[in-house]
Amino acid sequence: MNSTQQEGSSLLKDLERIKKKTRISNKIINGQLDQIIAEIEEAKINNDFSQLKDKLQNQKPLTKIKQTYNECYAYFSKMGKNMDKLFKKNLQYGQEHVELDSRVLTELIKNHLLRDGEFEAYELLVKESGSEESHFHQFFAEIQTIVKDLKERKLESAILWAEKRHKRSPSNLLYELLKQRVIQLVQTEGINAAVNFMRNSDSFQEQAQGRLYEICLITYSVLLWPNLENTKYYYLYDDERNWPRILNLFLEVASKSQNILIKSEIRTVFSAGCLAMPKLIKYNQITRNRSSEVLTNDIPIDIEIGKDYKYHSFFVCPVSREVTNTDNPPVLLKCGHVISKLSAHKMIANKQKFKCPTCPVETKGADLPELIFI
Repeated sequence: MNSTQQEGSSLLKDLERIKKKTRISNKIINGQLDQIIAEIEEAKINNDFSQLKDKLQNQKPLTKIKQTYNECYAYFSKMGKNMDKLFKKNLQYGQEHVELDSRVLTELIKNHLLRDGEFEAYELLVKESGSEESHFHQFFAEIQTIVKDLKERKLESAILWAEKRHKRSPSNLLYELLKQRVIQLVQTEGINAAVNFMRNSDSFQEQAQGRLYEICLITYSVLLWPNLENTKYYYLYDDERNWPRILNLFLEVASKSQNILIKSEIRTVFSAGCLAMPKLIKYNQITRNRSSEVLTNDIPIDIEIGKDYKYHSFFVCPVSREVTNTDNPPVLLKCGHVISKLSAHKMIANKQKFKCPTCPVETKGADLPELIFI
């Protein structure tokens, strides 16, 4: 476990302690308040409030409540300090100054605003920057309207959009939308409305082709409605799961139709940077005071940020520590290890064979097939 993970575990322990302390404190406070109420009720019944003040002063319930609050505050204060320690990093060690093309940056911001539906901010940026309208403007305006409808659980606009594009760009989206429409009709208008839709919708009939098993599941679920609990059909009616899934599928298909990322470039870079920054900071803090020739800014660092942020395949040669390219492609050795072509040629020199830098297996210089990463 690295230091960041240890600090994260410490923070989780602090949260668990606060949770436990809060539960105990609530019990104490509620007990003291109940005691005050009981004393007042008793005085009210006896119509005698003369001794109430003395009782409350002797029992000191308000003092105990205040003390309990102070103890809780101490726990929160300690957790706040630990959070500052965990997240307060010196970012200068994880970044370097890069000159950005203002026109490219403007386009990235414009597309980011369009994706988030911030059309007023987009129009203002276009006006003040003097740049041209993005050719994605109309596309994102339509997409945001459909996204809004899906969040309100309205399917009509999404179904129309999917029907227009399905023939030239087939996907599973149209079927999923139509299936959700059937489920929605069962829930809102009843079984007859759902059955009529399945019979009369040309799109549903077309999408049902080749999906006999799934259509049978939907049909059986309709007939069993609403007695679906503890059956294998219940997942079809799990709205908390299905609606977000359909929204994500729609965004994925819509993005692919324009060959763009689901998230904006700015959001993607920011998210990936948040994942990579702690390791970059730690690496630079370790190496910044060393004068070794090996420790330079050009060394590629392998940082795992998750498969969601992997868009292009590349290979870093374990010998030269350089990223391979078309002029210096990766080559496969006899043992199965991979190095760059230039590194292999340097190791061959005037010899016919050379040993793998990772294992003792020898490879002939003429036997170096190039690899292509897809």
